[in-house]
Parts: sequence; C-alpha cells; structure tokens
Amino acid sequence: MTSGDAAGLSHAELVELVVELSHRVEALAADNERLRAENQRLRAEVAKNSGNSSKPSSRDPAAERKRQAEERQAKKARAAGGKKRRPGKQPGTKGNTLEMTEAPDEVIVHAPEACSGCGAGLGEAEVTAVARRQVIDIPVPAPVVTEHRTQTRRCGCCGQESTAAFPEAVRAPVSYGPRVRAIVVYLLARQHIPVQRSAEAMAELFGIEMATGTVDAIYNDAARRLRGFIAALAAWLRSLPVLHADETTDRIGTATCWMHVVSTGLYTLIHASVTRGTDAIVEAGVLISYRGVIVHDRLALYWKLKKARHGLCAAHLLRDLASVAEVATQTAWAAGLAALLVEINAACDAARAGGHKALAPTRQRTFRSRYDALVADGIAANPAPAPGRKRTSLQRQSFNLATAFDDHRQAILRYMYDLEVSFTNNQAERDLRPVKIHRKISSCFRSQAGAERFAHVRSYLSTTRKNDVGALDALTRLFNGDPWMPPQAA
Repeated sequence: MTSGDAAGLSHAELVELVVELSHRVEALAADNERLRAENQRLRAEVAKNSGNSSKPSSRDPAAERKRQAEERQAKKARAAGGKKRRPGKQPGTKGNTLEMTEAPDEVIVHAPEACSGCGAGLGEAEVTAVARRQVIDIPVPAPVVTEHRTQTRRCGCCGQESTAAFPEAVRAPVSYGPRVRAIVVYLLARQHIPVQRSAEAMAELFGIEMATGTVDAIYNDAARRLRGFIAALAAWLRSLPVLHADETTDRIGTATCWMHVVSTGLYTLIHASVTRGTDAIVEAGVLISYRGVIVHDRLALYWKLKKARHGLCAAHLLRDLASVAEVATQTAWAAGLAALLVEINAACDAARAGGHKALAPTRQRTFRSRYDALVADGIAANPAPAPGRKRTSLQRQSFNLATAFDDHRQAILRYMYDLEVSFTNNQAERDLRPVKIHRKISSCFRSQAGAERFAHVRSYLSTTRKNDVGALDALTRLFNGDPWMPPQAA
C-alpha cells in the first residue's frame, strides 16, 4: 500500500491498518527470536566435541582432532621449556632395550673349523675371544598329564580296608588342571577373546583340544567360585572413606543391561543389572547404606543416597562449563569457574605433595569467596525470561549449570575440603572401560547370567591387578580353591 492509498483511508481504517501491521511486526519479531534461538542451538551443536560434551573422541571432526593434537603438543612444549617435542624417544630419557642374562638356559658354541688365511684346521687352536648373542624364544608348549592313584589298604589288626581320598581339585576320571582353567578364563575375561576363538587358541598354543561347551563351563565355574570374594569385597568397600561410582550400558540380546561400578585405587566391584535405578544399588550391596564420600557425575540416582556425602566429578563440570562458555553472554562466569576449579586442584596437589592433610583454612576461605562471586555472576547472567516466554534449550543449559553450582557447592568443592577426595571420577570411568571393550567386540551378552559372570570375573581381575597380583596367578589361585581376598571389614 502506497502513501497515496493510505491518504484515502478513513480514521477507523487507518487504526485497523496500524493494528494489523503491529501484529505482523510482532509475528516477525517472534519468528526472528525463534530463528535466532535455533541458530544459537545449531551453532552450539556444531561446536560440541569430546572436550565440551559427552561425545566420544571418535566422533570429533578432523579439524577438531587436529586442534586437540596441536593443543596437546603445545602443552608438552610448554612443559619442556618451550621446545617442540620430537616424536619418539626424547633426549636424556632412559631407553629400554633387551638385556642379556648372565644365566642362559642353554649355551651353543660356534667354533670356526678352518683358518680363513691358510685353511689349516682349528680343532685344537687357542680361543682368543668370545662374542655373545642371546635369543629369547618360547619352546613348543605341551600339556603335562598327571595321574592320581588312590590306594586301598587292609589293616593287619582288624582287617578293615581304608581308601585314600583324591585331592579336592581331582573330581573326574579326566579333568583340566587349575592352570589350564586359569588360561581359559584369562583369554575370555582379560583378553576379551570369544569362546570359539578361545578354544582355538588352547588347541594351537598348547595342544589342548577343548569343546566350546567346556570353555563356557569353565567360565561359569570361575564365576561360581567368586561368590565369596564378591561378598567380601562389597563388605570391605562399605568400610572405606571414599568411593567412586559410575555406570554404563551393555546389551543382553536386544535389551539394555546396566553395568554399575564402585571402586577405589585398590578395589573394583562391577555389578550387572537390568536397571539403572535404586534397585541396582540395593543389589550391589555397597552404597545403599554407605556413610562415606561418593564421587559421581551428578546422576539423580546418587543424590537419593542421603546417608552419604557427595563429591562431584570436576572433569564433567569442566566439560559442561566449556560448552556453556561458547555463548558470549555466559563466557565470563563459566570460564572463570573452570579456571578456579583447576587452580584449587593445583593447590590441593601441592598440599598433598607437601605432606599436608588439608588445605590451609585461609586458602579455603579465599577460594570459596571467589567461587561464590562467580556463581552469583552466573545466576545474574541467566535472569528469568519475560512473562509468557520460556527459556530456549541453550538458556536452560546455562541456567541449570549455574543453578547446580549454586545448589551443590559443598559437593563440588569436596575435594578442596577433603584431600582424600579426587578432583575427578576418572577412577570409576577407567574401571568401566572393559565393559566398553566387551560391547565393541562382542556386541551383547546372551543372558543376564552371562553379564553377571563377566562383571564378577572382571571385578576379581581388576582388584588383583591393582594389588600387584598377575591375572594368571590370581585365576590359578581361584581354581586351586585359594582366591585372593580383600581385607576383612571391621
């Protein structure tokens, strides 16, 4: 409509036109706001990577992988005094190479038969020098069959016949010994080799032909023998002051299976459950009445454990802060909190290195004051939306994070107040990696019982490894009826 057309309208028509145009402007403004929010959301989604979200590093684009690699190289260069780190062994570092032994198992002497000059025989010639080289190899292994015979003897006094008993491990006319059974479970549970290929490995490596059903039965027997260990481990974990907890998924057929872990630097308990909820905590028997500190990643499940104190994984918090800091209006407080958490951790590390049991109270108060100020900035940067409006997904993310730092400040700073509490929950995540490996290799379990035996055997192998007991030795002890056991809880 031109200005000339508008001039011919009545006052009522002009008012109606203004109202219509106002509605159009409001609609356009609403569309613009929606598109702006959608643009922010999409930009934030594109910016997500393994460093600021839960995305695995395998899904990072090539440019992000290159950036992270350059950042790691820059950190190494700074640590080396600004010099660029070359690939391979670094100057001044200790090298590793094969070393000769002074007690070889076999010595083979190679003597020259004839003189290289005149051709004379050297059978009785003087030895003037000896050069040595050693070859490390493994002889072809062969199974050793041990026959057990029990005798029956008649008493010369009363005529009663008495028969000796077979050892506890000798239960059948022909059976596999503890070491063979230990190797089978080692291949299955430690090296994640499938049943069929484990049977193949036993045949080709050791000359022991074994049916797949036998391999599976040995695995089941290992899990059965570990019941006492699992009960003792759960009891011992309940007595410790700090525990790490986490969970991840696996599959039973097409259904989801949850693997829960409770662990420390010396002990690992993995529990397989059909649920991620409280029932799994009850089944595992450790956290439900625990009164120490649980380090976790803010999953709602753990907040239900009211008797325990809580410590939050700073690695997750730093990742969330990095994601929120991508938004310009949130950068100051989010980046500031991230830097502060790292600074506090460095102070805690220095205190531990100095033999202190706690961070100095004055430093605690200073850090807490800076924390409170940054959290207040975060709350202020996320005001309530206008009446009738809702927060966008990005606004909810930053608001929820600022609120979490406000509501859970004691749990977030637990590592500052208690030097026994770790900065991250990496311990639990490391202890769950075998589950990820199983998922990648085997895709799924066939039954709940299969998931449970995997969890129990992995608990045993992880715990014994942490306590410097080799996997094969630990499994051999298990099949000898003398499994490695945790200390007795008081």
